[in-house]
Amino acid sequence: MSHEFTVEAGLVIFSYDGRAQFGWLDLKTGAYHAESDGRCIPDAIGAIEFHSDVTH
Repeated sequence: MSHEFTVEAGLVIFSYDGRAQFGWLDLKTGAYHAESDGRCIPDAIGAIEFHSDVTH
């Protein structure tokens, strides 16, 4: 692509039961939260960064 994107990385969060969802990490508490409704994901086991070239 000929231009640079300014979209920041998001997270794909994995739950203990095998589900994956987009979300964010609360730096103060260390808890993961769902992007869809902001609720805490209590059974999260990890996350990876997700880089996109568009926002929604």
